[in-house]
Amino acid sequence: MNSSEYKKYHESFMQNNQGSTAVHTFMCILFTLQCTMLCAIIPRRKSSYQLILEYFIMVLPLIIAHTAMSDYIYVLNIVIVVILVNVIKRKTNIRQVKETLLVKNAFQDDKIKSITCLRGLTYLITGFCILAVDFKQFPRHLAKTEKYGYSLMDTGVGLFIIISGLVHRDLSKSNYVSVLKGNLKFIIILITLGIARYVSLKKLEYQEHITEYGVHWNFFFTLAICKLTSTIFLLISSNALFLSVLTICTHELFLSIGLQDWVFGNTDRNNFVNANREGISSSLGYVSLYLFAVYLKNVLKNNKFTRGDIVKKLATSALLLIIITLVINTYRPISRTLANAGYCFYLSTITVLGFCVMYPLEMMFQNKKSVFTVPLILFNINNNGLLYFLICNISTGVINMLFRTLLLSNSLSFIILNLYMITNISLTIYLTNKGIKL
Repeated sequence: MNSSEYKKYHESFMQNNQGSTAVHTFMCILFTLQCTMLCAIIPRRKSSYQLILEYFIMVLPLIIAHTAMSDYIYVLNIVIVVILVNVIKRKTNIRQVKETLLVKNAFQDDKIKSITCLRGLTYLITGFCILAVDFKQFPRHLAKTEKYGYSLMDTGVGLFIIISGLVHRDLSKSNYVSVLKGNLKFIIILITLGIARYVSLKKLEYQEHITEYGVHWNFFFTLAICKLTSTIFLLISSNALFLSVLTICTHELFLSIGLQDWVFGNTDRNNFVNANREGISSSLGYVSLYLFAVYLKNVLKNNKFTRGDIVKKLATSALLLIIITLVINTYRPISRTLANAGYCFYLSTITVLGFCVMYPLEMMFQNKKSVFTVPLILFNINNNGLLYFLICNISTGVINMLFRTLLLSNSLSFIILNLYMITNISLTIYLTNKGIKL
């Protein structure tokens, strides 16, 4: 087939995906999360050896679990949890755990390593998926759904919004100007990247999936809108949870009175708003996710309670979110395209469950004998996440121009994915060490 025929074939291959299940999707994320936890508690080695070790413990299993062994994700989770539990048992005991839970919730340098890990992990998985989805070895049920459903890639944009909210700087009289300047700079960078992505896709005639965000819209614009709108909301009120609930209720009201029908309807894309209705209409839902992340960050950093109190609050919140998600899904299925209440509560559930397993481990390993350390790969990616994401997008485009990825063999696909991850991680670390940062 010629270039035009392959482009149509690629675009049609990405359409009409029905996704997987909520549990399966969570298991895909949980597997790599557990690999990360294992990396965080094993003895630290020299940086070069440490990077190689982390690649084989965390990155390579990520690739294998979502390609060659994707049908065995539940088995893989059982294997890694057995390994993880045995390592934890050798490094700590019940008495130490009890003592740890009674200590006030305080952190060195006011930084929570669990947040750094989950942010870096989100970047890592997303970076892998944006290329992997172009290979047939990557199961279709992990790719983005068309209208409704659960899938691994559907969690990407939502988790990206959440990790941005987790590092939101609270406004006060002392930092008011610096925070606003920093947010404005970040928003300008995002808008610039969004425009650059749109122009480059058109110039290179790269395959597009219009019903994902729209004709001109892309993820960078969504993130910019979330950052701007959430900052304005938090200027009005510091009650992030109330703002989050109010925003998602407003969004759900709009969807029920016609917004959903407009998005999924056959309206001609004859102006900017109609052409980008998917991206524009979902923005309010993503704002709600951002605000929830700000609230969650405040919970995790609350030093008025003990660590045990925080663990209880996380567990209670997770249970409540699971129930709400199940109830909502009975009358309106979740949709990434709409960023509706079901989607937002599901992403919030995944995040809180992630902290339910990561935060207690960090607390247990905060003593002289046992140390919880952010994996070196994730530490570097987290410090320059936007640059890493940009490198992944550029290298994905280059690979798709060099190869007709959907026609490659499984073995060659596996080799390319590994070279892609090694290159992107190495380049991010190199540029960060050179002081280049977005």
